[in-house]
Amino acid sequence: MPNTVSLPIQTTEMLAKVVHDMDLPAMSDIAAQLVSTLSKEEVDLTYLRDLIARDPSLTASLLRWANSPIHGYARKINTLDGAITVLGISKIRACAIAFFITNSIQTPSSIDRDAFWKSCMQSAGYAMWIALAVGLNESEAWLTAMLVRLGELVIGQMDPDAPDAQALSPLPVRERWTQQRQKVGFDEGDVVSEVAKLWFFPDAMVEALHKCAKPLEFMAFSPLAAVLHLALILGDFESVNEETLQTLPADVTSKLGIQVEWLAQHIPEHVIFAA
Repeated sequence: MPNTVSLPIQTTEMLAKVVHDMDLPAMSDIAAQLVSTLSKEEVDLTYLRDLIARDPSLTASLLRWANSPIHGYARKINTLDGAITVLGISKIRACAIAFFITNSIQTPSSIDRDAFWKSCMQSAGYAMWIALAVGLNESEAWLTAMLVRLGELVIGQMDPDAPDAQALSPLPVRERWTQQRQKVGFDEGDVVSEVAKLWFFPDAMVEALHKCAKPLEFMAFSPLAAVLHLALILGDFESVNEETLQTLPADVTSKLGIQVEWLAQHIPEHVIFAA
């Protein structure tokens, strides 16, 4: 594709074409097979284990994750079978897919890679926590939240010569979404939803990504999009307390049936997710 794109992009069809023509990393064979299982109600444990075991780096990463203090298991988990048994297929699969994505996407030098992925982890952790609270699939919420800010990186590639191409990263997420729409015509959720289509993620995840910055502006409500919306805002907070929680959009929390007072009593600080 050309080095620059005519911005702002005017239509969803034009956005889809721009994203399609970009030099995006292809999903590895293992990652593509893992993604294909997301739409299946049941996945054979042996198939999943053997698929993951084909990549030693992935296996080692999953074992480190399974032994993280966040899970609180006293005994060391030494095998992939053990990790799957303890954490479950959904969590292991979500983490495996995230492993491939985070290792295939290059963050530009103008972005602090560690800070960027730490922010993604924090938002994903809150998405998982809220999803569990409202009865959604927490592993799906975690993985979808991990994808959202990839749209920011793709936006940066659309106009890499502009001096502010990557200047949006430090902004609070709601300001970032506003500036992205002004500059590109679409926000990072819109952009990454087109990427997710190319990578054959399930329709529900694609829909949630498309709607996450504006979850109440569509006739068909996506609870997952609303969860992502809150999780991304929560990921920005330096500290989670009743005062900061009061700044959450009340219409979104109400739609999900969540009370701020309840959140204040139960929600963890984001350090637990970034660890």
